[in-house]
Amino acid sequence: MVRIITKSQSFIGGIGGTIKNMGFFKGFTYPLRTFKILRETPGLLVYIIIPLIINISLGILLYWQLLNLGNDSVDILREYAQDWVEILSQRIPQILPYILPVLKFIFFLYIWLIRLLLLVIAGFLLSQVGGLLGSPWYSVLSEKLEKKLLGKLTIQEVGLLQDIKRALAFELKKIVLLIAFTVIGFATNLLPAFGTPLATVVGISSTSLLTCLDFFDPPLERRRLKFRRKLLLIFQSLPLSAGFALASLVWVSIPLVNLVTIPFCVTAGTLFFCEEIYPRFFQVQEEMNAEVNKEAN
Repeated sequence: MVRIITKSQSFIGGIGGTIKNMGFFKGFTYPLRTFKILRETPGLLVYIIIPLIINISLGILLYWQLLNLGNDSVDILREYAQDWVEILSQRIPQILPYILPVLKFIFFLYIWLIRLLLLVIAGFLLSQVGGLLGSPWYSVLSEKLEKKLLGKLTIQEVGLLQDIKRALAFELKKIVLLIAFTVIGFATNLLPAFGTPLATVVGISSTSLLTCLDFFDPPLERRRLKFRRKLLLIFQSLPLSAGFALASLVWVSIPLVNLVTIPFCVTAGTLFFCEEIYPRFFQVQEEMNAEVNKEAN
């Protein structure tokens, strides 16, 4: 009897794990689903045109600067590699022919890791600065979409000064979080052999989290949630939110493509909120509040 229960629990656990994995892939598809929504609601495209112009102008400048930085970094790395080869050729010349292919492979791997990291950084900066500059249009875009999907729009009104203070505090807290992850990534990079790959994983994970936070923010900020609550909602929505975060980071990291994908990721973030976060964490309370206000009036 005990054996039967154990097998049943194992089977149910396996199903649960499969569902969780499917949840990750479902989250990954959200940016692609926005094309259908925008095609069905052409009126939303009005709030995308101006941010696209901003993103294209900003992206050209950003990639030009980072391309120069990447070339300089590769040149510095190449000089270090040549110095190491010369040192090895003087100290252990008999085994240099055997380890030279390995050193070339490591050098090739490091160059592409640097380029990958620069692409991620460029996409992250573009989403941050472009999102900040285009926020007035993205805010209206998110509001229109939430009202279409939920049939209502929830906004907790605050004064203009309070709104500005909250926006500044949000950006400052993101900077603090980014600095913390940067320190961790730098410390990880000091580890021998596997430091750079691990630091790359830390960098991608942290930028994915912050990118996800940005694209989820419009509907969350309309409800005036605290920064910690916004982060908590992301973790409570795992693995769906992880899939969405990674997909959004990929879309904003592809050169040229990311010049037009930020508005789609903003739309996807609101879609994710309406389908996944709102029913679990807000629907019951907001419906109760609406009933109380209705009775009070």
